[in-house]
Amino acid sequence: MSKMYIRVKKDGFLYDYNEILAKNPGCEVITEQEAFPERFVPAHVADRVETPENHKRATKRKAALDLSTADIPEAPPYTSPELAAEASKGLPA
Repeated sequence: MSKMYIRVKKDGFLYDYNEILAKNPGCEVITEQEAFPERFVPAHVADRVETPENHKRATKRKAALDLSTADIPEAPPYTSPELAAEASKGLPA
């Protein structure tokens, strides 16, 4: 016979079997196979699961980007003609 567990209906949390919890309407009694189905996967199915070790596609590494900022030239100062005309209004020519 498999081991019994208690599952809380609200959040799915699992506890070992306890008679007091089993009587609680917010809990349900489940088998070990329901609680931990990954333990009961047949071997031939588990062998077909793709893992990083048997992954068929080779992953390419991207070259690291050069993020240095030492050789970036400063932008030349620029003032739009409209802004210069507005700023110099009322000044002697």
